[in-house]
Amino acid sequence: FFISIIPPATFAFLTRNQNLVHKVYFIYSINIKHLCLMNYLAKPAPAVEAAIATDAPRCKAIKIEDAQEVEPATADKANIVEPAAIFDIKRDAFVSNEKGKNHSMSAKFLRGKSGADFESVLAVLRGAPKKNFLKKVLPILYDERDFVSFGEVKRYVIVKGDCCFVFTEKDDIQPLYAIPLSDFVAIQEDPKNLDKHSVTISPLSATLSRGSLVTILLKHPDGSQGYQFTFDTSEDRSIAKRFLDIFNSISVLETTMSSVLTGNAANKQY
Repeated sequence: FFISIIPPATFAFLTRNQNLVHKVYFIYSINIKHLCLMNYLAKPAPAVEAAIATDAPRCKAIKIEDAQEVEPATADKANIVEPAAIFDIKRDAFVSNEKGKNHSMSAKFLRGKSGADFESVLAVLRGAPKKNFLKKVLPILYDERDFVSFGEVKRYVIVKGDCCFVFTEKDDIQPLYAIPLSDFVAIQEDPKNLDKHSVTISPLSATLSRGSLVTILLKHPDGSQGYQFTFDTSEDRSIAKRFLDIFNSISVLETTMSSVLTGNAANKQY
């Protein structure tokens, strides 16, 4: 059909120049594809006017006011107070609460939130045993030691700070008395060389030996007998040593505080 409508002369020319026909067709097909792709490209951006920056709006100048004059600060003179104490045994045996009622100084009260430094059951004796006339006049003939059973002088002891509180029973609402430990010197008694001012304590039970009892003497600075503490170590071998360690730590702290106070007083003189 296409051949019949092409003139003979044109058909003969195309037949002789097939390579030229192929080149023309190739260029034509490329132009057709290019035109098709152009339909999918974005349109050029429209022309716009040049940007013009406007001036910033004017603001009022910041004015800083002068600081107001005030009176100079004056510190009040500190009130003179007594030196701090670890625990004051001179205060009343009862402490009033907000409603005016009294709280007893029971073991629970003394422990407080921080707990006690030491507490245990032990035998406690105050002072040295009194000697009768014959013992004083004839010490060679009447120099026998005094004896007492552990149960007769058994007490419940709590150490809080530098104070030792002595109770008859653990649940008593208040102690019999308090001992300021910093006023004494603690000495562990030698069982082979007993102190002449101590009392021999019999074991609490017949099944126990005297070897389970350890005695610590609280002496005044002049050497006189203050108190005798006898510990039953049958169930806890370290109980007497723990008390002695606490006592020694209190003595060190008391010495340190005294040195500080003495140094401060000497500085004030200069």
